[in-house]
Amino acid sequence: MARRPSSAVVTLRVPDDLDRRIAREARRRRRTKSELVREALETAFGESSAATDPAAEARRQSLLVSGRKSEAEALDFSVTAADTRGWR
Repeated sequence: MARRPSSAVVTLRVPDDLDRRIAREARRRRRTKSELVREALETAFGESSAATDPAAEARRQSLLVSGRKSEAEALDFSVTAADTRGWR
């Protein structure tokens, strides 16, 4: 079994509304709330793992789409799940 990198537990209180928004976005991205908040913190501090490892992001997206029954269903999922905020 592979060893996990060491990590620390951080407890954070957020307003109920923010918790609902985090949960909704985590479901939309098919991530845990912890992963979503961790990525947000990494981005805020300039250490985004997606930016530093595009291959990992490509693998993640491939796994999301690979569970689809057809190419059309995979394309529909990709369009629906795409984060296009800020795109022109």
